[in-house]
Amino acid sequence: MPDKKDIEQLLKNIQEGLKKYTVKELNDAIISFLNKKDDKSVEIDYVLKIVSEEFGTSVRILKKQNIRGILQEAKQICYCILHFNLGLSTRYIADRVFGNWHTSVHTGIRRFKNTNLAIKQDREFMEKYELLSNKFIENFTKEKLV
Repeated sequence: MPDKKDIEQLLKNIQEGLKKYTVKELNDAIISFLNKKDDKSVEIDYVLKIVSEEFGTSVRILKKQNIRGILQEAKQICYCILHFNLGLSTRYIADRVFGNWHTSVHTGIRRFKNTNLAIKQDREFMEKYELLSNKFIENFTKEKLV
């Protein structure tokens, strides 16, 4: 639990900030600071890179909003790796990575959770997910060991 003096100092700093900046500006500055503290852009870029290479497309096309077919599956695998391996929320993935609705991210994660390995498409989806997830994990465990 934070000390009473720390809380008083925090509130005093917020008060000073509000004298100089608007609420939106102060909020944006706090969000920016928090994002820099927990920046996962290297990991996110790597996930997009390995998935786009596996599916034979570019990251730019993978990040498009209205894609169908095999590219939609690639996007859903990205969603799952970012959510399960990096612990990113569906809203974070939707807003900051892909720039689309969070319901599409939720749909991709729901597909993962509801897979039926007796169905060929679901089995292939899980195989690709496992392959790319392991590739992601291997890359960053090697990097941490070095």
